[in-house]
Order: sequence, then structure tokens, then C-alpha cells
Amino acid sequence: METVTNPQVSPIVKKAKKDSFLLSTWKKLIRNRLAVVGLILIILQVAIAITAPLITSYDPARQNLEATELPMFSEGHWLGTDNYGRDMWSRIAYGARISLVVGSIAVTLGLVGGITLGLLAGYYRKLDGIIMRIVDLLFAFPGILLAMLIIAVLGTSLVNVAIAISIWSIPSCARIVRGSVLSVKKQEYILAMKSLGASDIRIMFKHILPNCTAPIIVFATMRMATAILSTASLSYLGLGAQPPTPEWGAMISQGQAYMWTSPHMTIIPGIAIMLTVFAFNVLGDGLRDALDPNMKVNQ
Repeated sequence: METVTNPQVSPIVKKAKKDSFLLSTWKKLIRNRLAVVGLILIILQVAIAITAPLITSYDPARQNLEATELPMFSEGHWLGTDNYGRDMWSRIAYGARISLVVGSIAVTLGLVGGITLGLLAGYYRKLDGIIMRIVDLLFAFPGILLAMLIIAVLGTSLVNVAIAISIWSIPSCARIVRGSVLSVKKQEYILAMKSLGASDIRIMFKHILPNCTAPIIVFATMRMATAILSTASLSYLGLGAQPPTPEWGAMISQGQAYMWTSPHMTIIPGIAIMLTVFAFNVLGDGLRDALDPNMKVNQ
């Protein structure tokens, strides 16, 4: 009697299962009102960042010393101007670009490093101890202090901020991926692939990693909030964006001297940071609930 040792699943069946999973996840996500609010805020911020040259009338770095510290809703400057006469709306819109780009680069680099280390640690037991001790060493440093140390070595720039935040993100990502790999590699289909002679690289990247995507997606979403907040914090301390770059943290640092006379210089970028961090955090919470198969969503 002929037996099938490696049954193939029809591509149509695979696509149907994938579409069903995505639709189910989407339905669960939109039931979470806070997550929907977060998603709308993120889409709005991305739209503002992309269309910044079209929706602003002023160069964010252009000074106009005849129109300094104008209050909100002034003619031609609906969010007012700063102490150099620069339009606050233009600086907020272009600042959204900087926050999203730096945050995305930092999270992407952190994911690459964390996923690589997590896969190796979870799959190869001999490497597990070594990699996890390195991760523990990185965890011994408070995140923002580790980022400051890296920037002190590399120099002050937004590129170095992204690198510093990505290094800070690696240990958390590595632990999450390692835990998922340890769980997935015990499954019977992984043992079957090994018995059929599949290479370790093929097993790790084609069969294990795709089944670890849910926690990685949640981590990446919530890490964006941390990356944006950290970028603003480092720029506030003078370690990130340098004048006249329209970065939100640098704008708060510059505006704090005018808090009593022109509070909008500090409050407006502060609100922008708050809303962005809130949006990514609540979206991450919603994705975690939607992607968790054990989570029951109230009907």
C-alpha cells in the first residue's frame, strides 16, 4: 500500500486559510474601539507626513523675525509661530516625517537583530546560553541610558539616534522570538520536516518564523511608540535633532524658555507626541488581543 509522507496542501486552500485568518483578525480588531481610534490617528499622521509640502505654506526652517511668538489662530499661522517666527504648523507636519522615519528605521533594525538572535537562541540549544547572557547584559542598562551611551560614542545625529534605539530594542525582541521559537519547534510538523532532511535554514525561516509573526507584529507596533518617544527625549536633551530641524522633542526643548509667554511652542509638540504614542500603544494592544487565539472578544 502506497503512503504519502509529505502531503501537499493546495495553494487555493492555503490562500483561503490565510484570507480567513486575516478577515477574522480584522473583525476582532475593529471591535476594539480604542484600537480603531489609534489606527485612525496613525493613518492621519502618515497622511500629514507624506503630504507635508502640500498642506503647509511655509518652510519649517524659514525665519521671520517680524512675526515672532504669534499666538494660535493668528492670520496665516493657525498654530502660531515660535520665537524665530517659524510657522508651528509647518514644523509639526514636517516633524511627523522625522518621527515616523526615525522610529521605523529603529524598529526595523531592532527587529532584524532581535529576530536573528532569537531564532538562533531558540533553535540551537548550544547557542542559547551565550546569546541570552549577552541579552541579559544589554538588559542590565536602562534603555535610555544605553541609547545615550551609544550616541556619546557615535555622535549626535538622527541617524545615530535610530541606531541607538535599534540596539536598545534588540534584547526585548530576541527574548520574544526565542520564546515563540521554543514553542513552535516542538510541533510535530517541525519534527517531520527534520526527518525529511530539510535544512535548518529552511525550517527556521520557512516553517518556524512565519508562525512567530503574531508576537513580532505586536512588538513592532508598540515599539514604534517607544522609538518615537525616545527620539523626542534624546532630541530634547540635545543628543538627537539639531537646530533648525523641526523635531518635536527639540521643539519642546526650545519652547520651554517661553512657557509663560508663548505656551503653544511647548504644548503643541507635546500633544503631537502624546497622541502618536497613545495611538501606537492602543493599536498594539488591539493587535495583541486580535492575534491571540485564546483571547475571547466580547460580541
